[in-house]
Amino acid sequence: MFSKDFNIKGENAIMFGKGKVLENRYIIAVKNYSETVEKLKAGTISLPYDSSIYMKLISSQSSKVDSLKDIKKFAKENGKKMTDVKHYWEGLIADGFTLLNVEYSEKIPAIDHVCNNDFFKFVCMV
Repeated sequence: MFSKDFNIKGENAIMFGKGKVLENRYIIAVKNYSETVEKLKAGTISLPYDSSIYMKLISSQSSKVDSLKDIKKFAKENGKKMTDVKHYWEGLIADGFTLLNVEYSEKIPAIDHVCNNDFFKFVCMV
């Protein structure tokens, strides 16, 4: 029999698959990363929300990937299986996007609304 340490409803529950989801951490994709950041700083880019929201996202990044050779490491760091994300993420990188792990804690506007344009794409929760 299982001991009380393995109580399914308790805090020591057995976890299958990925561990705890990190709150307020997301993977986003940024088109032509360096160019987009320069345009944000210069104020020459047209985005649906205030540019300070996008600068805050970029400054909160904990990791990023823009090459196919590093994508496996990035996926593992972010608790994702390559079999689940490989084709989508490789497609984004091939299209000129850089994937970032960012923090976003605002409820309004929601992250999937902020990152739903030509320059920023919402990819997934971490």
